[in-house]
Amino acid sequence: MYWTGRCDGEEADVLRIHQVVKKMTLDELMEQKVEEKKICFVSFNSEEGIRRNFGRLGAAEGWIHLKKAFANFPVFDPDIHFYDLKTPIDVVNGDLEAAQYELSMTVSMLKNKNFLVVCLGGGHDIAYGTYNGILKYAQSKELDPKIGIISFDAHFDMRSYEKGASSGTMFLQIADDCEREGRVFDYNVIGIQKFSNTKRLFDTAKHFGVNYYLAEDISKLNEFNIDPIIKRNDHIHLTLCTD
Repeated sequence: MYWTGRCDGEEADVLRIHQVVKKMTLDELMEQKVEEKKICFVSFNSEEGIRRNFGRLGAAEGWIHLKKAFANFPVFDPDIHFYDLKTPIDVVNGDLEAAQYELSMTVSMLKNKNFLVVCLGGGHDIAYGTYNGILKYAQSKELDPKIGIISFDAHFDMRSYEKGASSGTMFLQIADDCEREGRVFDYNVIGIQKFSNTKRLFDTAKHFGVNYYLAEDISKLNEFNIDPIIKRNDHIHLTLCTD
């Protein structure tokens, strides 16, 4: 349905992702060899967080359109193996939290098998499940893992979740989790719009030591150096919100 596209032949130097990607169940993915260089796409079929956040609906099937876009990308490294988790993770009866937990377990399991996991939404509430999947994996390997978050977004997404989680709360949830559990909260966000965030959100970001660049300053990003974030962390959670 979505892994289709142009075909220039079957030789290694003309292949595109749709020709090589393998759709598998989670059980089948767990059987793949650890030593392979592997990328796995995981789909999060959700806009429940957006609905709770009174946002514009329509993101639930975003992963379908992303895969259609990826399908024609050329394969430059024949040693990289592409996989797709056959069944999307879905929100059942509005239970966003259960879906985020399922996503976290899926991410953790795949990372334990040496996959580079690419999660496709859906709303940005995908980030809470993704982060916790990285955390579960990291904690199984080391005592005090440090996870750096790099987010490209117009919003901080650090709104109160007193009345429930949404697509606008996940980084405050992560910040509170880190504070409660004595972990470092290293959140770096690029593209913040002044008119899209209240003063309280800027104050919350300051309280938690968030590093951010305003959208109007993106032209100055030659000053932005990603190396320190990578060096001070053991793992990187990279997330992109298309707003």
